[in-house]
Amino acid sequence: MEKITLSEYGYDCVQIETSSACNMACSFCPYPLKDDKTTKLPLQDIKNIIDQIDPNDKKFRHIAFSLFNEPLLDDRIFEVAEYAKKSGFKILIITNGILLNKEKNVNGIFNLKPKIAISLQVLDANIHKQARGLDLELDKYVKSIIDFCIKAKNKDFNVQVDIGCNYNSKLSFYLKKFLGTSTGDPSVPRDPETTMLQFREILKMFHNISDDEYKKNLKVLFDIKEVKKIFDKEYSIQEGWHLYKNVKIYMRCFWYGRKQSEHKPMNNNFSCHNRNLGILANGHIVPCCLAYNQDLSLGKVSDSSLKSILDNNKFLYNLRKKGGEKHINCKKCFGEPTNRGVFIKNLYFMLPLKIRRSKLVQFFTRSY
Repeated sequence: MEKITLSEYGYDCVQIETSSACNMACSFCPYPLKDDKTTKLPLQDIKNIIDQIDPNDKKFRHIAFSLFNEPLLDDRIFEVAEYAKKSGFKILIITNGILLNKEKNVNGIFNLKPKIAISLQVLDANIHKQARGLDLELDKYVKSIIDFCIKAKNKDFNVQVDIGCNYNSKLSFYLKKFLGTSTGDPSVPRDPETTMLQFREILKMFHNISDDEYKKNLKVLFDIKEVKKIFDKEYSIQEGWHLYKNVKIYMRCFWYGRKQSEHKPMNNNFSCHNRNLGILANGHIVPCCLAYNQDLSLGKVSDSSLKSILDNNKFLYNLRKKGGEKHINCKKCFGEPTNRGVFIKNLYFMLPLKIRRSKLVQFFTRSY
């Protein structure tokens, strides 16, 4: 089967949902909205997709075995990940971490040596159960993640622990509320300072297990003034904080995953350059990592080649340029929670790019 250079189509990552099952029901994720929570993508379809992607594409980053699922629930996960690795790809596994206490999963990870991203996200013990759809106390959940980090200490693969954060100042937060625009994910704190106040107790747990050479840098996070200096930088260049040479903690802006179902649509005056191609467990290929059903389907894995699907889908051309009719789901994704916010957002996209990128405008718009 013909291999394609995915970066030529604007993608640098493929996220494969090998199974549609998850053991959480997070309030920020579309998973609870999905009707299908049992489908498994056939093994041969997974391998066919992998076989069609050129591993020598220098702009292609990795294959991730997760989308809206928990990959460690699929007993085939290490088989398919190993197949992808032997085909020449870097592997990323994004997990909520609950099943990292299982010996078979720890051994599978140690043998595979993928990059592991653990979505810790919600730090507030008062809302943790509700926000994650999980009957497990926050401290017990965190301990299971810490136990895995200890096991992974100085192994030859990288682990990152992601904590959810909204990048608002208090001023921009209230201004956005007034304007009716999004303030970010509602399940995590509204600003970095509040995030760190909640993180302090948990941070002590991570601090206690870290290598001595990294304890000093971690201790900086106990000082809210120092934290503010860190987050005055753009979040995307954040370097994270080491526990060990191969294990780091990041404060990540967590995108609200239900925008396509809950936000109001804006007009067509935007372009989307999401670089994550998604493969759902039902075989539908979707053009971004936020599309959770076949509404945005470009085609099915079993019906045609990946090249044919991407070549023949006119939807992608309008998606990647400013103007041109966009899918209603994309309009909602770029839209806002209120009609007032949509009006403001439409005005924002009418501004010249130079003004939109100015520090003043970014101060009021950065929340995702």
